[in-house]
Amino acid sequence: MLDSKIKVGIIDLGINNTQSIYNAYQSIGCKVKIIKKKQSLTNYNIIVLPGVGSFKYGINKLNSLKIKTEIKKFLEKNPKNYLVGICLGMQLFFDQSLEFGLTKGMSFIQGQVLPLDLKKCKKVPHMNWNSVLVNKDNKIFGKFSKKKFYFVHSFFCKPLEQSQVIAQTNHNNFKFCSIVKNNNIIGLQFHPEKSGNEGIKVLKTINKLI
Repeated sequence: MLDSKIKVGIIDLGINNTQSIYNAYQSIGCKVKIIKKKQSLTNYNIIVLPGVGSFKYGINKLNSLKIKTEIKKFLEKNPKNYLVGICLGMQLFFDQSLEFGLTKGMSFIQGQVLPLDLKKCKKVPHMNWNSVLVNKDNKIFGKFSKKKFYFVHSFFCKPLEQSQVIAQTNHNNFKFCSIVKNNNIIGLQFHPEKSGNEGIKVLKTINKLI
């Protein structure tokens, strides 16, 4: 589908830079709307769940919007509809997080969110440009292997199914999942909207899956 025909809805949790993501999608010609309350999502092709900050606050805000059921309907309506999580948004897809105690997530992807180990990483938070190492057999994102993207996070996702790990990133010899995919759900630990031309190319690549 042409970028100009793709309808993108961005869920605003009040803890994310929705305007930067809005601008990024608008720059490639998509029809973009910011979603601030519960509503049907089935008219969209892509739903983006961005976020920065606390997992607990993010999931509580998401639950207060009562929009999880609408997201499920969106995913079930068409296997070519895509849910895209960015940074905290990706982490919210998982079963649980250990940030500030155990907090349950959306359980769209089996696994958990764990803190980056300061002893292993030497520097936390991971706030820098870094490369993604894409699995050799992945044809969708393979062209982005060793390309650099912008990261800002102190926790990482650990999927239960290793086959869902599309790419990893090495932070001071500590590898973590930086792209995850479960059917029509894609999570990006980095910020494509802050990653220049390569970030825009990632969004356009996801558009081509529609």
